[in-house]
Amino acid sequence: MDSLTQIALGAAVGELTLGRKIGYKAALWGGLAGTLPDLDVLFGLFLDPVDYLHIHRGFSHSVFFAFLVAPVLALLVTRFFNPPETTYKDWLKLFFLTLFTHPFLDLLTGYGTQIFNPITDYAFEVNSIFIIDPLYTVPLLTSIFLAVRLPRKHPRRLFWIKSGLGVTSVYLALTILLKSLALPVFKAELDRQGIEYERMMTVPGPFSSLLWRALVETEEGYYQGTYSLLDDGNQPIRFYYLPRNEHKIAGIAQSKAVQRLLWFSKGFYHVNEIDGELYFNDLRFGSYNSWTGEHSSFIFAFRLDELEDGSVGFEQVQMPVEIRLSDFSQLVRRTMGNTTVYLPETAVMTVQQGSVTAEAVRQ
Repeated sequence: MDSLTQIALGAAVGELTLGRKIGYKAALWGGLAGTLPDLDVLFGLFLDPVDYLHIHRGFSHSVFFAFLVAPVLALLVTRFFNPPETTYKDWLKLFFLTLFTHPFLDLLTGYGTQIFNPITDYAFEVNSIFIIDPLYTVPLLTSIFLAVRLPRKHPRRLFWIKSGLGVTSVYLALTILLKSLALPVFKAELDRQGIEYERMMTVPGPFSSLLWRALVETEEGYYQGTYSLLDDGNQPIRFYYLPRNEHKIAGIAQSKAVQRLLWFSKGFYHVNEIDGELYFNDLRFGSYNSWTGEHSSFIFAFRLDELEDGSVGFEQVQMPVEIRLSDFSQLVRRTMGNTTVYLPETAVMTVQQGSVTAEAVRQ
């Protein structure tokens, strides 16, 4: 999840653990500890992009991280700050719970979390909630605000923080249920349209878990389509096709850089060429305005470069994109079940930056 949400979760856990003993400071300590695993982004200042891609959400997001770091943090706080009314066990509980819940929240997003590192570097993902979801974050922040404004011994202080954690936990469970409702709809529609595929993943749309995108792998490329749980069910899902273009990286496929990108993308990728340069696009994150069938600006795009020593490297880049207010209104309409925001079925959209085409197919 985004950093604000992780801070909020840490603050809520801290308040639940030590709020009655040290007041609002418990939320502050919890918020700091809750964001600690995300400080692995600092490695990006010292590592090349190839190695950093493997480090981010690595061991700092493992279940083992809390067991190692929480005792150290608890020892430091009790030794140098010595807060009244608290013990080493109190701080151990606070730091362990804040560090332990962090990777499990990230696990529900689509980026991938190496939750069992160093046993395996596989990045697990549930993909049931978008990385920014106000329906989760706002209730949590509200409960923290309502709790910390009360005296630390006030009985409703515990009520508010438990309510916030309870409501948001139920919502997380609900997103998994919503995902399970969308999956069979995609499968049925693919069968109806006669699309044969090897595997499929479903990804929540921006800012809620009502709109879903299916990423469907075939032998040479991918179909993508969207479905809202508020759709009336009478309109077929339109799928848009993108080729994998793996032949474009055939000569460098065994390089460390490309192998790292294949690992990161779990094999869901599209390669295009722009002005003689190759770009590796991770399709799991889609593109801006992908719910309209546009595939011009991929959110996770990596430019492949030939380094001075002859090896291959890459750099994550932001493709040109124009975000308009109307895009958000279209997103809301699509989420609410309005399918008319799609491009016409016969429309073919050619990306100006390169050789990519996104074609509306099948109905």
